[in-house]
Amino acid sequence: MENVVIKPLGKVLEQAGLISDLQISTALEIQSQYNRVKFGTILVRRGILKQQTVDFFAEQLPELLQQPKTQPLGYYFQEAALIDPQQIETLLKEQKETGMLLGELAVEKGWLREETLNFFLQHLGKTEKKLKLKLKFLSPSHQEIIQPFHLETKAASPYSLLKEVFSWTGGHPLLTRQICQVISDYNYFIPAGVEAVWVNKLVQDYVINNWESQALGEYLKTIQDYLLNKAICLPSTLLRLYLQILEQGEISTNQSREEEELINLGLVIKQENKLKVSNRIYQAIFSQDWVKKQLFVLEAKSQTTSNQAGKTTLNTKKNSTATKIKNEPLTQIAALTVLLGLLVISPIVIFLNNSQHKLSQENDSLDSQSLSMSTLCVAPIPAEDATREDWLIRLEQEQQQLQEQFPDNCQSNLDKLIVLNAIRLGKENRVLDGINNLCKISATSESFNQAKFWLSRWYNSADWGEQTQLYLRSIPNCPATEKL
Repeated sequence: MENVVIKPLGKVLEQAGLISDLQISTALEIQSQYNRVKFGTILVRRGILKQQTVDFFAEQLPELLQQPKTQPLGYYFQEAALIDPQQIETLLKEQKETGMLLGELAVEKGWLREETLNFFLQHLGKTEKKLKLKLKFLSPSHQEIIQPFHLETKAASPYSLLKEVFSWTGGHPLLTRQICQVISDYNYFIPAGVEAVWVNKLVQDYVINNWESQALGEYLKTIQDYLLNKAICLPSTLLRLYLQILEQGEISTNQSREEEELINLGLVIKQENKLKVSNRIYQAIFSQDWVKKQLFVLEAKSQTTSNQAGKTTLNTKKNSTATKIKNEPLTQIAALTVLLGLLVISPIVIFLNNSQHKLSQENDSLDSQSLSMSTLCVAPIPAEDATREDWLIRLEQEQQQLQEQFPDNCQSNLDKLIVLNAIRLGKENRVLDGINNLCKISATSESFNQAKFWLSRWYNSADWGEQTQLYLRSIPNCPATEKL
């Protein structure tokens, strides 16, 4: 064990993460002017440390290092006036609920620095082996994402660094992993106390600025494309609701279909019946200015379409009036010709009608089937889940019957329905069934990017990531797993 007794008090306190090198230099300079004033007294008078903390490190710690360690760490934290009795009581209660170590909880709450905990673990723990703080996140999947990046070698306080990363990503696994990769690749060691500044700089430089060409560009483009072109609800309606949330920070939920779609897309989360933007990265990229620009473009397109439709109607009316005026002298001749034609053709029509009656009855079911398929292929996809599911079943039946002759527009609608059905299954916590749906989408389909997007969300999900990854290993061919 390292013997801290022989070290000056200032170095011991610095090793414990309680004072900085600058504070040591300042205190020593003051002490050189007032020889009789103790180093610890200067720290107390300047409000840097409490008197009880100085006394613990100057007097009690040297004695404790010579004795067997029989007390829990919480006792020593309290003796050093680093945590008060009420905080200890809170930590012990939460320790029972979470199973986390008391020191870990204290660091998570910001009551202790990571360096301070490591110092106490090293010198006052019950074993002589030097222990490091084991970071625990909200779920095992978070640990699996962050551990490979060795962030303890990139920052003086990895825990504080990760807190800043999560402040940007909101815990989104894919976003978190990408920012951790940026930090890992960055050739700079981040000192304690400036984590927020550095994370902000790296996020701006490598995620937000020129985001279309950054590493997360394809993922973010998929969200943008779905919101503007592939959503079930009107894009303008979704954008206005999203803009309202951006402007107000949060709004009360009313269980609307638009809210549901924004939540499914991941742009918005619901907490305690309030809707909020999922994370600061989405808020920075899909900002108020971005939303207003998209609304302007949509309104301009709508106005152009309306004007073109009006011109077409007006031209049709003009042509109809001109034709009527031009052909007025021929009206009487046309009437006589029609009358003569009726006298000659009527018997023929009656004969043909009778001859075709039987044939028409035989083909009636086939025509009805063809019409039904045509309607399913060209009509807008319904918003109701039950109707959508019925369409999906009927189109799949048609696909099996027609095989290679299945029309492209039918296949396009079928693929869209498959993706929508997968999303519904995911909402019902039937993600594995949803994966089976998404794996049906071919790489050449218009819906392929959507299938990849939703499969990626489940693959990186804290709740479903592990099951999704295991399940995909059992599926030999799934186009949507590309680059996961």
